Amino acid sequence: MVQTQKVLTATLLLSFHLLACTRVLAVDDSATERVLASGRQAMLDRHYVQAARILRVGLKEHPGDNQLRLELGRAYLANGSDRAAIRMFREVLTLEPENRWAKLELARALGYAKEYKDSDRIYQELLAVNAADEAAAIGLASNLLHQLRSSDARDVIDKALAFHPDSLRLQEYEDRIANGQLGGEEREQAPSRNLVKGGAEYLNDSGGNHSWRFLQRIDFGIRAGLTGRVLFEQHLQHSRDDSFEAVETFAQQLRWRPREWLTVSAGGGAVRFNNHDVHALYDTSLAFQPRQHLVFGGTFSRVPIIPDAEATEHRITAQGWDAFANWTPQHWQINIRGSQQHYSDENIGTRESAEIIREWPTPHLTFETGYRYRHAGFDQELAHGYFNPDSYHSHLGMVGVRSQLGKRYRGTLLVRGGMESAAADVPFRAASEIYSANEFLLGRWTLALDYSNYHAVQDTGAFRADSGRFTFTYHF
Repeated sequence: MVQTQKVLTATLLLSFHLLACTRVLAVDDSATERVLASGRQAMLDRHYVQAARILRVGLKEHPGDNQLRLELGRAYLANGSDRAAIRMFREVLTLEPENRWAKLELARALGYAKEYKDSDRIYQELLAVNAADEAAAIGLASNLLHQLRSSDARDVIDKALAFHPDSLRLQEYEDRIANGQLGGEEREQAPSRNLVKGGAEYLNDSGGNHSWRFLQRIDFGIRAGLTGRVLFEQHLQHSRDDSFEAVETFAQQLRWRPREWLTVSAGGGAVRFNNHDVHALYDTSLAFQPRQHLVFGGTFSRVPIIPDAEATEHRITAQGWDAFANWTPQHWQINIRGSQQHYSDENIGTRESAEIIREWPTPHLTFETGYRYRHAGFDQELAHGYFNPDSYHSHLGMVGVRSQLGKRYRGTLLVRGGMESAAADVPFRAASEIYSANEFLLGRWTLALDYSNYHAVQDTGAFRADSGRFTFTYHF
C-alpha cells in the first residue's frame, strides 16, 4: 500500500512538472510570436531601424530562437547593414546548417556586398539539392548579370523555366536578357524619413531682373504615416529700375497618410517683406491614389507673389486652388494641372498645363520624347503693371536623356522646342528651353547641380532667363 502511494505521488509530481513545462513553453512561444509579429509589421511599414530594435530585444530575451535571429538579419539587410546581416545569417546556419531560408538570405546579402563568388556558390548548392528552387535560380541569374555573364544567366533562367513555365519573374528575366537589358536585381534602398536640405539658386533674365534664392529645409518622421517639414527661404532681388528687395518666408507642414490611397497635408507660416510687413501663409491638400499608377488631388493655399523686385514692391499675396492628376502607365507619364489664384490687389490669375512623355529605357540610359502645353493669364491689367503679359500660350515638343552611371551619378538633359505667344493677340513665334541636372550620390549625401535656359513665364513678364542651382541633402 505504501509503495503504491509513492508511485502515485511520483506520477502526480511528474504530471505537474510536465504541465508546468508545457505552460512555460506555450508562454515562451507566445512571447516570441508577438515579437516576430511586431518586427514584421515594422518591416512592412518600412521602419527598418525600429524593426531591428524590436527583434534585438526579443533575441536577447530568447537567445535560442533562430527565427528571431533570421528576421533580425533581414531587418539589418533592409536597412543597409550588410555586415551585421551576414553575421546573423551565419549564426543561424551554425545552429541549423540546412536552413534553406538562411542560405538564401546569406547569398542575397553577399551579392549586395559584391562578394559574388561566395554568393554564387551558395545558390549553386541550393540548386544542386533542388533544381526547381526558383528563388535560388533568380538570385544566381541576378548575380551573373551583375558580373556581365549574360550567357550563363540565360542558361540558369532556361533551366528554371522548365520547372516553372508560368513564373512571371522568370519570364521577365528571359525578356530582359533577350532585349539586351542586362542589369540584375537592384536592392530596394531603405527610405530615409529624415533629411536636411540646403542650397542656393541664381536667376537673371532679359528684363534685367536678378535674384538669389536661399533654401533651408528639414523633413522628419514623427510616426508611421505621419511626417513633418520645416522650410525657410530668403529671396534677394534687384533690377535696373527697382530698388533692392529682401523677402523671408517661413513655413511648417504636416503630412499624414492614413490609408495607402489617401494623403492629407496641412501647414502654415508667414512671409516678411523688406519694409517689415508680415503676412500669414497657409496650405492644405488632399491626394488620392485609387490605382497603382494614378494619383490626383488638389491644394488650397495662400502664397506670396515675389518673382522679382518689381512685384515684391507691392507686397502681394495670392489665395486659391491648384488641382492635378498624374497617370504613369509603363514607360509613360501624363500630367495635368490647373490653378486659379485671387490676388490681394483684386486681380485673378489662372494657369493650365498638360504634358505627355514617353520613355525608352536601356540598361544605363533612358531616352524621352514628349509634348507640353502651358497657358497663363490674368483678368485685369492694373495700373502698376506687376503682371505682363496678360496671356501666355506655348506648345513645346521635348527630347531628352536620363543617365545613371553606377550608383554615384544621375544626370538629365532635356531640350524643348516649339511655338509660343507671349501676350493676347500676339502671333506665335519659335521658342526653346534647355534643362540640365546632375546628381552625385555619396552615401547619405546627395549633391545637385542644375542649369536652365528657358522662358520665365512669371507674374511680371515672359522673359528669357538663365538659372543655376546648387543643393545638398543629407538623409538620416
